[in-house]
Amino acid sequence: MSIEQSRGKARPTLPRSSDLAAPEAVGEPSGVRDSHGRFAPKNGIGAGARWKHLLAESLGRDLAGEAGQLGREAYRLYRSFLSDLPVDCSSVRALVVARARAAVLSARYVRRGAELGLDTEAGAACLGEALKWDARAERLAVSSLDISTRLATVARKNSGTLDLSKVIEAASKPRARS
Repeated sequence: MSIEQSRGKARPTLPRSSDLAAPEAVGEPSGVRDSHGRFAPKNGIGAGARWKHLLAESLGRDLAGEAGQLGREAYRLYRSFLSDLPVDCSSVRALVVARARAAVLSARYVRRGAELGLDTEAGAACLGEALKWDARAERLAVSSLDISTRLATVARKNSGTLDLSKVIEAASKPRARS
């Protein structure tokens, strides 16, 4: 780096764009692409984009006011919960959406109960509601993890071919206790 005089001050000389090296390609782009690098039909990149968008939209992240704030919090939790699971098919995502919504509502009722006073009747009612949402979120956490794990196991055994009705049928049978 060199220094140049500009307007009476010493300033670093910035490199010209022609002096910079061309960026290296990171590798082949994912998905099926045409000769210009654009996505081609049947590329699989957008598979399930519509139902994924519907689930995300159901959280209400685009609403205004407090409902929008809760929706955005739920969406962040949804993305975080989803990253912990081995399979993210539509049935698992639907459970995770419900789990995120329940977790956010539980937190909202806890905050509201604290605002109203934990030793007041209204505050205690809010805490009772928070406990109900907490229990729902816990049940959904267990269900989503269980179904996702079972689907991942079946996918490994069947080399990626899933019959969801058989998986649900197997999951509904009582397990042998040892």
